[in-house]
Amino acid sequence: MTPCLLSLLLAPAAMQANAPTTTPPSSAGPADTVHALFADHLKHDMGFTKASVARKAKWLSPDFLRQLNAELDRPGNPDEAPNINGDPFTDSQEYPKRFVVGKAEIRGVATRIPVTFTGNGRRRTVAVKLRNTPDGWRVDDLVYEDGKTLRGMLGK
Repeated sequence: MTPCLLSLLLAPAAMQANAPTTTPPSSAGPADTVHALFADHLKHDMGFTKASVARKAKWLSPDFLRQLNAELDRPGNPDEAPNINGDPFTDSQEYPKRFVVGKAEIRGVATRIPVTFTGNGRRRTVAVKLRNTPDGWRVDDLVYEDGKTLRGMLGK
């Protein structure tokens, strides 16, 4: 088989191997985990629902996932605004169209990565806190521009 023909046959496999994944392998770096989470998030319904959180479970730390689910399981008061209003993953009422993952600041088993969201004439940055777990890097909290955290808002 000629080298040219062989490379044509192998090209689809090589391209597929380099394609971004939505499943975080345990060897994925923190930026890979964040990118996969938000690539998936922006493709689907970004509402704060049980289904949305379940779809993100593979990128979340077990404790953070438990807290998010506990918040969603709390009965709401129809006379009050919900505790979490809008999309807590992008900190917005109007869903962004694009995101850029910034440079990771790794400190031992924890790291923080800024993610900038744009679209609808808005620009917003959310810092993603991650922990290195036995299953790899997992999102453990979100820090908003005003300094509040998603964990801090849960259960209020």
